[in-house]
Formats: sequence, structure tokens, C-alpha cells
Amino acid sequence: MEKQAKKRRGRGRALERSRRATNAAQYGLSKKQAARAARRAENGLKPKMVTVPGGDRTARADGLPQQAFRRDRLSAHYREQRARQAEYAASLAEHRRDRARTVAREIIAAHGPVLVVEECDIRMWYRLWGKRLSQTTPGMLISALAVECDAAGGRLVRASTWSTALSQHCLCGERVNKTLRDRAHKCGACGLVGKRDLVSAALAAFVRFADVDDPKTAYLDTAASRHAQITCSQALEEALRESTTPSPKPPRRSGRVAVPRQHRETSAPRTAGRRNRAPPDESRPRDHAGKPGPRPGRSPQLTLW
Repeated sequence: MEKQAKKRRGRGRALERSRRATNAAQYGLSKKQAARAARRAENGLKPKMVTVPGGDRTARADGLPQQAFRRDRLSAHYREQRARQAEYAASLAEHRRDRARTVAREIIAAHGPVLVVEECDIRMWYRLWGKRLSQTTPGMLISALAVECDAAGGRLVRASTWSTALSQHCLCGERVNKTLRDRAHKCGACGLVGKRDLVSAALAAFVRFADVDDPKTAYLDTAASRHAQITCSQALEEALRESTTPSPKPPRRSGRVAVPRQHRETSAPRTAGRRNRAPPDESRPRDHAGKPGPRPGRSPQLTLW
């Protein structure tokens, strides 16, 4: 994906150079080009012709360009490259949709057509992780999961992160506060140790709803999760400790794809890994998940254990 992104940026720069070269009168000189022209003038040399100006586009007093972009002269090579870029973008979008459908089918084949996902605002994810998130297309995957669940006779339900806080709880029912930087789950009450995301996924199996259509009515059945932890203690701990980190970067040679290097044993590259605060979708009630009452810290049924 990094290689494809590099090629895409290269195509964009090539198109911009072609437009500037064809419409040189509509662009000014860059700082470097202007400084070089000033030095040649001081030394009495002839001004050098600049074929590709690197400065800003000439604009009016209100900031609009003097000539609209649609009136620019475009070379045949520019039109050909633009058509290729549009074709590549369409094929890439279709590839992402097909990948989302394939992953959704694999998830449903392994876990059934009734799935629970957290009601999150994906726009907040883009603020934290940037455009790199578009390579994994989480919104497209959730939409594909919903379609495949309906086709298989099930349903994809959403649970509010405010009323469940899956990443801040343990299977035993205790609350284990973590920041975004903490990617490992360590419970001081029961001693459970595992990957944060895997523990949250396991807890999602014990989410119950007062109204399935209302995400804010979701709550965590801690008695059932504690019973499952006692019944399948050894197998559960082994499953939760399984690493989701990609394999180490293989050597560069033909037929091998380079894997991005991972740091601090994270499950995925994160640009917000150093934030020492709670996740934004769990620190306060969000509009999309409603505004429920006080968040229950523990279930009264925990007194049985």
C-alpha cells in the first residue's frame, strides 16, 4: 500500500508539472527560481528561461486565479495520464470494496451472522490516525458486514461505547482504565493478561440490549463473562494472548511484499500512540450513541462471585 501511495503521489506531481509547463504564464517563480534569477541579474548574465515555474498561480485581489483552471491548455500527454489516473482510482476503489466483502464473509463464516460492533464516530478516527486510515477502510468493512449479516439471516447491532466501555473492562467485571498508549490488558483483580483489542472483542460477545435498535441501551453482562472466564480459563487466556502484530519485515527480493515496521509491539501503526488520555469515544457520551444516565461501574450480579 505504501508503494501504491508513492506511485499515486508521483502521478499527481507529473500532472501538476505538465499543467505548469503548458500554462507557464499563469504561474510565478518559486523562491529558489527567483533567487537564482536575481543572482544572474547581479552578475550581468542573461535571464534563464524557466519552463516549469514552481510558484503560486497568479491571482486577483480577492484570491481567485486570474484564469480559471478549466480554461488552461492541456497537452495530449496530460489528458492521457489523467485518464489513466482516473481508471486506476476506480480499480482501486473496486478492489477495496471487494476486499471488504471478502473479509466480511470470512468473519461471518467464523463467528456467525449476528455480530456486535461499537458505535463509534469514524470521523474521530481520521482525526487521530489521519489519511492512513483510508487504506484499511473501516467504514466500508462495517457496511459490508451489515449487508452480509442481513443476507445470512442475521443482524449487525451497534453498542454504545459509553454504556459498555469494552476496552476499559475485564472479563471478571473489574474496570481496568487504559490510555490509547496501553495496548496490553492487565487486570489486577483476576490476573488476566492479553491483547487489549482481543479482550474487547471477547467482551463484545457478552453485550446485551434492552432495545436492539437503540445502541445506548447496551450493557455488559459481567456475570456471563465471568462464568465464561472460569469455565474456559486456560483456553481463553491463550486466545487472548495471541499476537495480532504482523510478521517481521521480510528481506527485499522479488516476489515478497514489504511489511511496515512495527514499534512498541502495537497491533497496528498508530500516530496517536503517545496520547496519555482515555479514548475520545469513551470519555463522555456522544451524540450518535445518545446520552444515557450514569454509567454502571459493576453489575450487582458480581456479588455472586
